[in-house]
Amino acid sequence: MNNISLKKLSITVVLASLASNLVFAHNDANKIDPNAVVPTSSFSQLVIDYDTDQSNTLSAAELTENDKLTEAFDQIDINSDKEINEEEFNQYIASIKKSLL
Repeated sequence: MNNISLKKLSITVVLASLASNLVFAHNDANKIDPNAVVPTSSFSQLVIDYDTDQSNTLSAAELTENDKLTEAFDQIDINSDKEINEEEFNQYIASIKKSLL
């Protein structure tokens, strides 16, 4: 029976690994798939989309492009500070859900 040496086996494994890296060189597992769904809260997405002053709140001026939020702004802004924060937004969403039940 022909025995394979440890040296030959090691070289074969290393060469197979290098070949595998060359074949999959353009497949970066760390790249973000633009079609992948990334879970995020609704308010977080609104902040990403509209919070131009990066205050983590939303003003009426920042929401001018969103007709629905502009119309509901005074209802959402519970403390009337002219800013919507995450807590106010979540309370508003909860009240909408509750009214639907």
